[in-house]
Order: sequence, then C-alpha cells, then structure tokens
Amino acid sequence: MDWQLGAALVVSVGTLIAVWRGADVRLVLIGAGAVLTALAGVPHRVLDAFLRVMGDGGIVGPICSAMGYAFVLRTLGADRAMVELLTAPLQRMGWALVPGGCVVGFLVNMAITSQTAAAAAVGPILVPLLQRIGYSGVASGAVLVLGCSVGGNLFNPGEPDIVTIARATGAPIHSAIGAVVLPQLAAFAAATIVLTLSSLRSERSAAVSEPLRAQPRSILKALLPPLPIVLLFVLMPQWHVVPPIAALYPNGVPVTHVMVPCTGLAIALYWPRASELVRSFFEGLGYGFANVISIIIAAACFLEGLAAVGAIERLVGWLHNAAALAPVLSMYAPLGLAVLSGSGTAPSVTFSKAVLPGLSSAIGIDRSVELGALGAIGASLGRTMSPLAAVVIFSAQLAGTQPRAIVRRTAPALLAASIAALAVHYLTLQ
Repeated sequence: MDWQLGAALVVSVGTLIAVWRGADVRLVLIGAGAVLTALAGVPHRVLDAFLRVMGDGGIVGPICSAMGYAFVLRTLGADRAMVELLTAPLQRMGWALVPGGCVVGFLVNMAITSQTAAAAAVGPILVPLLQRIGYSGVASGAVLVLGCSVGGNLFNPGEPDIVTIARATGAPIHSAIGAVVLPQLAAFAAATIVLTLSSLRSERSAAVSEPLRAQPRSILKALLPPLPIVLLFVLMPQWHVVPPIAALYPNGVPVTHVMVPCTGLAIALYWPRASELVRSFFEGLGYGFANVISIIIAAACFLEGLAAVGAIERLVGWLHNAAALAPVLSMYAPLGLAVLSGSGTAPSVTFSKAVLPGLSSAIGIDRSVELGALGAIGASLGRTMSPLAAVVIFSAQLAGTQPRAIVRRTAPALLAASIAALAVHYLTLQ
C-alpha cells in the first residue's frame, strides 16, 4: 500500500502543477482520479463516483436552483437595483467608500454567489465612485475584489461549499451556515480594517463636490435578491415562525423549495416578461451544472482515486490524531490550493468531501462541520488573493490595473482575515 500512497502523492503534485499551468481543473481532476483508481486495480470506481454525484439531488438541486434564480435577477436588473440602493448613502461620504464598498460587495455576494457576477454588478457603480474621489485603480480594484470574493457567498444556503459540508457530515444546511457565521464575520471585519488602513490618504486627491448622477431605482427589484436568504433563515425550524412549515420540514426547508417559489414570485411580478424570465431560469440551471456541479463531479472522481489507494483514510486518521492542529490545516490547506488554482469551490469541495465524512464519525458532526467551515473560509480567502481568479482578473480590467497589483494590496488583509477566523474558532471551542 505504501507504493500506492507514494503514487497518490506524485499524482496530486502533478495535478497542482497542471492546474497552475492553466489546464482545465475538471480535466485534471477526472484524469487524476482515473489514474489512481487504475493503480489501485479498481478503474470502475471513478465511473461510479461520476454517476453518483451527477445524479445527487441534494447537491444539484440547491446549487442549480440558486443559480437559476440569480440569472432571473440579472435579467430583471434586480442585482443592479440592489447595488444602487446600497451605494446611494456612500456617494457623499468619501471616507466611508472603502469599508462601505467592501460591505456592499459582501452583501451582493450573499445574494449572487458567483464572485465575478457580483463584481460585474457592483463594479460599474463602485469603481467610478472610488476613482472620482481620488483612489487609484489598485485601491478601487482591491475594494471590489475583497468585497465580492472574501466569502459573502458562504451565507447563501445554495452555495456549493455549504451544500457540500452539509452533505459530507449529515448536518442540516443551517448548521453549516451557523458554523461559518462568527469566523467569517471576524475574517471579513479584519480584512476590511486592514485594507482601509492600507489605502493611504496620499492616494487620494481632493473629494469631488458632486456625486455621480443617481439612476432611478426600483425598491421592489432591490428587495428580490436577498429574499430567498431571508426566507430560509426565517423558516428555520428552531425559530417556529411558521409552525406548519417547521413540522413539515424539521431539518429546515430545502433550498430548492425556496428558490423556485421566489423565481415564481419574480415572474408573477413582471408577468409581461414571463417567457424571458423562464428561459433565464433554465439557462441558470444549465450554467450551474456546467460550471459548478461539473467541478464537484471532477473533485469526487479525484477523491475516489485517493480513497482507492488509502490516502484519505490516512489523512483522516492524521487529522484526528493532530486535533490541536486540525483547524490550522483545515484553514491553510484549502487556502493554498485556492491561491494556486484560482478557484475557491474546487479546494473547498475537495477538502470537505475528502475528510469530513470520516471525521464526523471520529470527532462528531459538530466539530467536523466547524472544520469544514474553516476550509470553506480558507478557500474563499485563497481565491481572493490568487492572480488566476476570474474575479481578480475581471476587477483589474475594470479598474485599469493588473491582477498581481491587486493581489499585493489585498494579501496582507486576507492573511489577517485568516488569523482572525482561526482566533474566533479557538476562542469559541467548548
């Protein structure tokens, strides 16, 4: 078995190198899984894993329905309406634009879980505001990236990182989100403070006397993006806000059962555009499968290969024995992989699926969910400081600067964020 573990190490290193050099992460992960299962003498297992995840409604339903709703919001312009509503109070307060811009991006990323899509909604409004009062392209791009990518998506019940933690541990989705809340808020606060302090006043010229011309806003449209998140929290069974719903769904309302009715409400409110919105919803479903579920399938194939050669069993045992260091490893292993790959989803999902099922039986569901939360936060922070991340590249182009310049500005803030999240985790241990 030792030679197989050595082969697993070689294949894993080769996987990282291939992804770093620009190969499609899905191609690399599925190929690596096929090689490892073949070395273990069970090549059929990679196909079994592919089929198992492709048809897993517990993963496909929440993620794809959330993406479908996001496409409906984009078609309506509801995402832009929400951004305009959030940024309006900031236009006359130049001093507040860095922390305020980060908060706006964070809130938008909660409703629109694609970081690049969130930046596309926020950037055309926020970046000109920052630059009009004298912030450089690097500073404005850094604010946009940090706000839209540092982890607001982890508060969305349809986020793949959260769905995977819940599925891997057997915990309800609201428990996975609950484990994220305190460390993620601490991470975001630390990153925002450090970035604000590092945005030196010498970067700024005198503030302009006139704000950008406000666009007409639709309050109704602006309220649609956060609606599913609000409903899912309000309908949590422990609150007993609607007892019949709590009785019907004792483990919480399924994400799909909220996203689809919210989509129906949006269609009803804008009935003349019903056909267009229905097409957008199903386009979003397809986009979610092609761009998110496909990564989860590929990660499952790779993990099946690692399991076949015994690597995962060894890793779980090592984490169990090194309990004091497990949170640190859970944070920084996905963070490093995210920096190398430019993806937060792949490292987070891979980590959760690899180690959480085994840890749940060894250290308990609650502790394993907490480690999964740290892995998801670490992956979000790593993606945000990767020059390969799509959101970083997009934001750099929008702000007129280079991705590596933005990364140099955000990296200290994001490393401080990782320390803050770990500190909260250790302080809240029972």
